[in-house]
Formats: sequence, C-alpha cells, structure tokens
Amino acid sequence: MDNLSKVSRMITSKRFVYLIHICLLLFLLKKLFTYILLLLFSFQTFEIAFIVLNFKINQDFFAEICENKDKPEMKCNGKCHLKKQIKKQEEQKSKKEKINIEKEIQNCILITSKILPQPKTKVVDASSLYKFNHKPRNCISDVFHPPRV
Repeated sequence: MDNLSKVSRMITSKRFVYLIHICLLLFLLKKLFTYILLLLFSFQTFEIAFIVLNFKINQDFFAEICENKDKPEMKCNGKCHLKKQIKKQEEQKSKKEKINIEKEIQNCILITSKILPQPKTKVVDASSLYKFNHKPRNCISDVFHPPRV
C-alpha cells in the first residue's frame, strides 16, 4: 500500500502535471514545426501548379487584362498572361539552379585545394620499370606459422 500511495501522490502533484503539460506542448510544437516545413517545401515544389490554380480561380480578371482582347479569334482569355507567368517562374528557377551549381563548383574547388596535397611527381628511368628488384617470398609461411609461447 505504501508504494501505491507514493505513486498517487506523485501523479496528483503540481510538478508532475506541469511536466506532462510541457511534454505535450513540446510534442505539439514539434508537429507544428514539421507541418510548417512540409508546407514551405510544397510551396517551392508546386510553384507552377499554384500559378495555374490562381489563374483558374481569377480567370475572369485575367481575361479582362488580356493583351489579345481585341483579337477574339485567338480565344486567349488571359492565357497569354498565364504563359508569361510560367515562363518567368521557370527562368527564375533555372537562374537559381545555375547560381547554386556555380557555388557548389567553387566550394568544391576550394575544399579540394585545401584538403588534398599537391601530388609529388617522381622522374623514373624507363629501363628501371622492367627490372625485378624484389626477392620472391613465401606468402603462405608469412601467414601460417605456429603460435608463439
């Protein structure tokens, strides 16, 4: 009975309740942070899809500001604006990728030049390549030998 009373007192204590609340709060904050990061990454991934969705929602507005409004046979209805936005987004994306690739190359060059030593070159006489200067060894006797006491 003594152990049970200790446990019941511990559970009802304010410190324990605060500890549980803090743990739950940290768990919820962790989940919230995860969902925010997921949302941000999805915005970056689906940029063009959001542009098309915005166009579909506001198609009447884009049809009013269309450059080809005076040419009804083209049936543009603002699609020219959509094409411009998509092209602009793709150009920005390719520009960012180009800059990132250039930075990676520069970083790689800097790292390799600092870490790797310069190779030492040795001039070797061509006739020495064909000489056999090593004594033959018995490899088996090197590996298999009786234990030493």
